[in-house]
Amino acid sequence: MPTLSEPLNAEPQGPALSGITRAADRSSRKLVEAFHALVTGPHVPRFELELPDGALHTFGAQPRNAKESVPEHPRFRIRVRNQQGLRALSSFDEARTAEAFLNGDVDVDGDVLSAFDLRKFFVDRHPFRSIWRFIPPLFFGQVQSDKKGIPRHYDYGDEFYFSFLDKDVRLYSQALYKTETDTLEQAARNKLDYILDACRLTAGSEVLDVGAGWGSFSCYAAARGVNVTMMTLAHKQYECLTNVARNSSAPGRLEAVRESIYAYAPAKRFDAIVLLGVMEHLPDYAGLCRQFDALLKPNGRVYMDFSAIRKKYASSSVAYRHVFPGNHSPVVLPELLSAANASTFEPIAVHNDRHSYFLTLSTWARNLEAARDRLVPEFGARTFRLFQLYLWATAHALGRDGSLESYRVVIQKSPGSPSAQIGLGVTTGPGLSSVF
Repeated sequence: MPTLSEPLNAEPQGPALSGITRAADRSSRKLVEAFHALVTGPHVPRFELELPDGALHTFGAQPRNAKESVPEHPRFRIRVRNQQGLRALSSFDEARTAEAFLNGDVDVDGDVLSAFDLRKFFVDRHPFRSIWRFIPPLFFGQVQSDKKGIPRHYDYGDEFYFSFLDKDVRLYSQALYKTETDTLEQAARNKLDYILDACRLTAGSEVLDVGAGWGSFSCYAAARGVNVTMMTLAHKQYECLTNVARNSSAPGRLEAVRESIYAYAPAKRFDAIVLLGVMEHLPDYAGLCRQFDALLKPNGRVYMDFSAIRKKYASSSVAYRHVFPGNHSPVVLPELLSAANASTFEPIAVHNDRHSYFLTLSTWARNLEAARDRLVPEFGARTFRLFQLYLWATAHALGRDGSLESYRVVIQKSPGSPSAQIGLGVTTGPGLSSVF
């Protein structure tokens, strides 16, 4: 993770500032003592802590036996820039420490994934903030709350997102890796090909793309003759999608709408509904399944991919305050499948994508950092740091400790319908295509 702020230029000068210097010295000692006392154990990576005065302290893994006389090289360095950074780290509060990073009071250099291994030593108990995120939906309704909250994540500016997404289709959800060596671009195409196959889409099919982003799936499908209605709540994405539809020469028809799926009531019905990385914004699974039923033709399919968690709304306070405002939550898979089971849908496929999402996020983070010199002057250091924090933290949760999961799910509106589909993954037989 590159350093974004300059180190302090000099020590305070003169008698009037001597008290400040002594206070900083005491804070530094307290922080070092706390790290020695609390950040311990055999699985703590070796790292360095640099204090505002330049003093360097090393923590973490020591030689395991006499033969290992030389400890491993430090994997990362935490740089504490000032008194605010000292106070934030000394609190061992995850939200305060994240704020310090966003403000440039703390930096991290080196192996960022290893740095997030220290997260288990920090606490994140903010009950008032946790409850407050549910107040706007309660008083103003989910639709109005979504229209205000969701654009906050997606309206930083199209070019900001394009700096780290794949250069081919600009897919802002997990790509689908067949091998570790797939490029991000190939993995993104793998994902879109899977959706076309899983939803049985051909020329003339009608599809609703919920949270269409910048048209990654929509344009890919329209190029194959599929007609796509692109839905979004984000202002800038709607402008982008409107221009995409207006300028498209694809054989499939493209249309952009700015609406919530909970409130959408078109005259036509769809062959399929796709939601790429959108389910986290739609926590009312029962209401969503009712909408799916109303919007789909008989035997229509819904494709969803999403991050998942075992306990609903158990997101970090940093996530719901800064990344996805509102009552956003990773999906609880059993609850989603239960809601589908209680409605008109049957599950067709469930795939675990945790490693694919880890690879996607790691690549996005590296792409973002490679564009730092261009992004910071245009979008600001705080925005850059926020996405740096978000991408690496989510990659760590998926790839290192499994506290976050990821799935692809396909369900079908099936009541009263005979069985006619052998299933996904069949590679032989008339009209059947290979999917994975």
